[in-house]
Amino acid sequence: MEFFIAQNSTLPILKMEFDFNGKSSVEDFNSVLENSSIFFSMKNVENGNLRIINKKAGFTNKIFTEPNAKVEYYLYYKFSLADTNRVGRYEGEFSLMSDDGTLILPIKEKLYINIVENFIRV
Repeated sequence: MEFFIAQNSTLPILKMEFDFNGKSSVEDFNSVLENSSIFFSMKNVENGNLRIINKKAGFTNKIFTEPNAKVEYYLYYKFSLADTNRVGRYEGEFSLMSDDGTLILPIKEKLYINIVENFIRV
């Protein structure tokens, strides 16, 4: 997944859908979330330096008007100005930490955060 945000910006919020992939159910995910803390980390792709280390993240679900719609959960992280003050390409991950261990997401594909130069003057 590719995510883009302007340098020295806090928006947009990074959201990543939790993919059940047939291996987990909504009930399993609810159980994991009830007993977990969610964190976000990000490292520079070029040099491997950690830019963000286990900052608090969260989760939300998508609200549908159709009562029979499939439930969708999203993990999210809201960047601070300090998080985005350096242009570059970063690899991000969400960690769900509980007494049972740590689950690192995403599993199927990598999450890349691209902090791009901001051309708007403030």
